[in-house]
Amino acid sequence: MEPDLRHVTLPRLGTIRTHESTRALERRLQAGTARVLSATVRQERGRWFVAFHVETRRDTLDPTRPEIAVGVDVGIKHLAVSAASDGEVRYEANPAHLQTALSRLRRASRVVARRRGSDRKKGTPASRRWEKANLQRNRIRHRVANLRADALHQFTSRVRRKTALSSSRI
Repeated sequence: MEPDLRHVTLPRLGTIRTHESTRALERRLQAGTARVLSATVRQERGRWFVAFHVETRRDTLDPTRPEIAVGVDVGIKHLAVSAASDGEVRYEANPAHLQTALSRLRRASRVVARRRGSDRKKGTPASRRWEKANLQRNRIRHRVANLRADALHQFTSRVRRKTALSSSRI
């Protein structure tokens, strides 16, 4: 980690800027409660990501309802539906910012539809305006996917903290 806590230096690749601050990881490394085992670099959706595989020591938290088992079903109308073994069914609503992103996605899709895309039968390439609009639409799509994945991750983490299920089953 670099002193500014925003860059990571990896062998063979050099210095890479991180999206988030690495302050928490740096503190754990200095305290001796964490050890970096490996780093995986990948390109996904036009961006580079570095994932650290870290071994940490931390206190285990006792679940608030250890006797309850919960099943989670991911949906479209609702982000997720969870059913507990005691008969309780909870609906997790889609995040509010998802609706805003979806309206932006609809608008961007209409812009792409008005541009001249490539035609395989005629062999004509897409116009630059179409490529630019398509790139913008794809950015919004990926943001929507990331927002949904983040909300789902937060929901399953809350379920995990409350029940005694193993985290590999969620």
